[in-house]
Amino acid sequence: MKHIITIVLTLFLAAFAMAQERNYISICGRTKTAIKWTEEHKDGKIYLHTVQGGEKHEYILGSGYKTESWKIVNTSSNTNLSISLNNGIYSISGKFNGKRISKTVKSKGKPWYQNIAYNAGLTLKNGRSVEYECFRPDNMKLYTMSAAKKGNEKLDGKNAVRIEVSLTGFMSAFWSCDYYFDTSSLMFVGYKGVNGGPGTPETKISVAR
Repeated sequence: MKHIITIVLTLFLAAFAMAQERNYISICGRTKTAIKWTEEHKDGKIYLHTVQGGEKHEYILGSGYKTESWKIVNTSSNTNLSISLNNGIYSISGKFNGKRISKTVKSKGKPWYQNIAYNAGLTLKNGRSVEYECFRPDNMKLYTMSAAKKGNEKLDGKNAVRIEVSLTGFMSAFWSCDYYFDTSSLMFVGYKGVNGGPGTPETKISVAR
């Protein structure tokens, strides 16, 4: 009996460590792209890989879903950039839009959640709001952001937790977007927001059918 339990437990842990895949569809105006997330848990870390078009992101998350490192690769824009956080200092190196970068940036003291879509539902499971920091992908500047739970809403006919993400302080009046999470699993299921200047169509992300 003991051997059977050991075998079952080993198989369970092995299955949990295997990569889990999630697929989404992003629509912005007439542009429709597929997004694939591949998630793996091992050695107490979460390894998240996302692909959208020709752009790839690799994240390593530690305790509390905090980002420990992030890599972005986009061959069309000649970008291959890595960022890691150690002792409150971000180390940035590689190429960004064809320009070589090698510098450090001091953390603002907030948790680093570079992909808030992955963890906001879980992070706010027992809370109402959280401030965090992340790098804006189009200019690689560090920003302080706020994520606040706004209650349950219908999304694609199903109940979902809506979490509003915005800049902090007076800048919060100029931009915000909404992320949606399954009410039971708290996994990401949707997004609505404008990612660009005036006249830019709203981007909508939903689970691929």
